[in-house]
Amino acid sequence: MRTVIRLSLCESSGMRRHLAVLTAVLLPLSACGSSSAEPPTLSKGQAEQVLANYQSVNNRANSALDANLLGTVETGAQLDMDRAAYLLRRAKKEKYSAFAYSAPSYYIPRQSDFPKWFAVDAMSGKTRHALLFVQERSGAPWLLAADPFPTSPLSDIALDKDGYATAVTPGDTHAAVEPGKLAGTHAAVLARGATGMAAGPYTTESRDALVKVQSGLQRHGVTLTSNFAPDQQRAFALRTTGGGVLVWYVLRQNEKYDMSTAGTVGRGGDLTGLINGEVGHHLNTTALIQYLATVPAHGSPQVIGSYRKAVQATTS
Repeated sequence: MRTVIRLSLCESSGMRRHLAVLTAVLLPLSACGSSSAEPPTLSKGQAEQVLANYQSVNNRANSALDANLLGTVETGAQLDMDRAAYLLRRAKKEKYSAFAYSAPSYYIPRQSDFPKWFAVDAMSGKTRHALLFVQERSGAPWLLAADPFPTSPLSDIALDKDGYATAVTPGDTHAAVEPGKLAGTHAAVLARGATGMAAGPYTTESRDALVKVQSGLQRHGVTLTSNFAPDQQRAFALRTTGGGVLVWYVLRQNEKYDMSTAGTVGRGGDLTGLINGEVGHHLNTTALIQYLATVPAHGSPQVIGSYRKAVQATTS
């Protein structure tokens, strides 16, 4: 009788969410790059309407597992991940429960150029969200682009005298790592054990867990090759009071399982709904991983939230 291994690395205790508290040092307004000449992205009232509309439409899409309807309120990695989650729910015949956001805090930057965006820290039940909404061009709908899950409220985001946040470009060099380069730094830690990120469940511990899984699979005649790379979705960042940044970014994880005995690695767990038929000698999977990280002005970036979902799988 063959041993069937069902993988669910994203549920490892070493992958639990943690929040690092930033140093509370208030920067002068000019250091934050804020300008009263730049208009806010939108008003708080408009942001509240965006969140309320997303909640309403998402609940309707979830109820019917309607991926097309979901596409009217989500984009990018978020849409790809949640559509894959619909396939899993349909295959397992599981339904979503309706949800409602509570205690939202809005972080709205001043922006004149597109894409425009803002963030919301909110709860749904016992889950904390760091939602990021994007508008690609004038008149376009506001769409959810990211929703990693930190375990504590967002803190120490720099606000100007009117309460608006400061959006930071991917190429900003004021923090220890440019926001646009953070995904590459993180990918190197996970793929090769490189340095550059603070130790923790999403970095060094995830790398160690992967190495252990590879070793364990090898004993069952399975060779696992796992690669990490920045996803094409751009990084979004807000200035923090310590002179650093809070960054939303996405990694793409590609895994290849080569099995001496067909089907040693199963198609359950997070892969449910992505594969039709039996697993052969080779299994290729792709997962997207959203991250939320704090990057200090000096020192190592600390990951404080994550959302992972397998989005594609093929077998031969």
